[in-house]
Amino acid sequence: MALKLARRGQIPPFIVMDVMRAANQREAAGDDVLHLEVGQPGTGAPRRVVAAAQAALAGDKLGYTDALGIPPLRRRIAGHYRDFYGLDVPVERVVVTTGSSGAFILGFLAAFEAGDRVALVSPGYPAYRNILQALGVEVVNIESGPKTRFQPSVELLDKAAADGGALDGLIVASPSNPAGTMVPTAAFEALAAHCESTGIRLISDEIYHGISYGAPAVSALEFTGRAIIVNSFSK
Repeated sequence: MALKLARRGQIPPFIVMDVMRAANQREAAGDDVLHLEVGQPGTGAPRRVVAAAQAALAGDKLGYTDALGIPPLRRRIAGHYRDFYGLDVPVERVVVTTGSSGAFILGFLAAFEAGDRVALVSPGYPAYRNILQALGVEVVNIESGPKTRFQPSVELLDKAAADGGALDGLIVASPSNPAGTMVPTAAFEALAAHCESTGIRLISDEIYHGISYGAPAVSALEFTGRAIIVNSFSK
């Protein structure tokens, strides 16, 4: 009898990892490779971070933490949003995960049911689509362009809803991967208001905050308290 394979196990691969593996194989074979495949710093960890990790490994009792993360770390993250954005984020809203991919999985599981319709712009970070499809969520691709800075807009959301039915979620990345553009402040405020008025769950990928030029990036929490924010130490 043939073994059944769940459809969620048949999602397309995350191609960037295949590219990275091929690049590593060429490098191991002695070829000269310039690594442009994954978004990560080209330098090592800061010395203070390395020293803190070494101290923890040498002296702390390592084991399970609270399910939502180490309380001092959660408090410091809440403090970051106060210091950097001027926002009062309750510690209870802060959850620490193993990498941002874990945060996306948990966030999508908490926010959406199988069959829900979640919008994201194209081009965009492909792993959103892979995770959503694995969870049985319908991905609604919004074709964007220079007119909206490769970002979603209220008009594009209305068109997607008119074409295929009401939307249950929207993923926004500002600055975005791969376009590198940001949603202008007024447009972001309009998006957040539209999501609240129509019952769309807004998920804001803020991983690239701090890597911006000219105008600073703004958090979705500046416009709505109902958004799910995903941030990361990786960048």
